[in-house]
Amino acid sequence: MSMKSWSRAPRGFTLIELLVVIAIIAVLVAILLPAVQQAREAARASQCKNNLKQIGLALHNYSETVGRFPPGAVWQGNNMVGGVAPENGRDAGWGATWVLLILPYMEQQGLYNRYDFSQLARHGATATGTGNNAVTRKIVPSLNCPSHPEVTAFLNQDYDGFAKANYAANMGAGRMLERAAFTNNAKKGPLSVIGQWGATFGDMTDGASNIVLASEIVKSANTADDRGAWGWSTGPTFSGVVSGSNWILTPNTKQYTDSSPYASNDTTNVVFNYRNDPDRTGNDGGVGSRSFHAGGTNIVMGDGAVRFIGDSVDGQTWLKILAISDGASVGEF
Repeated sequence: MSMKSWSRAPRGFTLIELLVVIAIIAVLVAILLPAVQQAREAARASQCKNNLKQIGLALHNYSETVGRFPPGAVWQGNNMVGGVAPENGRDAGWGATWVLLILPYMEQQGLYNRYDFSQLARHGATATGTGNNAVTRKIVPSLNCPSHPEVTAFLNQDYDGFAKANYAANMGAGRMLERAAFTNNAKKGPLSVIGQWGATFGDMTDGASNIVLASEIVKSANTADDRGAWGWSTGPTFSGVVSGSNWILTPNTKQYTDSSPYASNDTTNVVFNYRNDPDRTGNDGGVGSRSFHAGGTNIVMGDGAVRFIGDSVDGQTWLKILAISDGASVGEF
């Protein structure tokens, strides 16, 4: 008797089975993707904190060398008023910023050596000169938060260009370029542009651990907006108040608080943190502490500690930790 060999064709997946497999894969992706995104953001936030830690250390090392924190910016013009520079961050008389002064303490000695401190920031030696463009156009990775969308646009002032960054020094609880705020200890910050001044630890009578030294800010791709332009006088700066004494710039708010002239539910008004629409170059200009991190902003305190401050921080508490000597009790924040 002969035996017949029977071959059987392999069985394929049915349509229903394929759909089930696809559905399972989709569910797994939906479950895992947020976790992956969260892990990536956590890594970016950690890098941002490390950047601020290095900035805090650089400021401390500068203070140990010089005896005080660096000035917010150096004035090189000849129209001082009562020993104080004009209340205008766009004046052509401004020179180097606090960022430039601490470059040697941030492993950027070569960049620092290339900067000509005798030149004005805006024009250089002449009205059409390029000045220090080769330096101020430099995008320094440690000055940028990896969570922030990439911005490659420069601030362009006449013939100049200034790269933008994400970290800014605290100018105080008042308006950024207001003489009265600089001379008022209840509003003065640890650095000042208008006063070309940096505090000593002795000036910080509220205690260094209760005073914000620097914070994240949001930069703009608009070439006329100086937020974050680290080589420009008011670029790497922020303050607690803009335009009126009650308009508080709490972290990450998208509208003014308290006595704002704008609708309280206006979350898109470009005037917030945007000095040129309308042009806010005088003493009412202001930039707030902002970030692309969910729920708050990274800050570095006067003692070098890096903290994450929530969006919901009380406005008056925020102002207290921006001023170096207001004598007010801060409490938890």
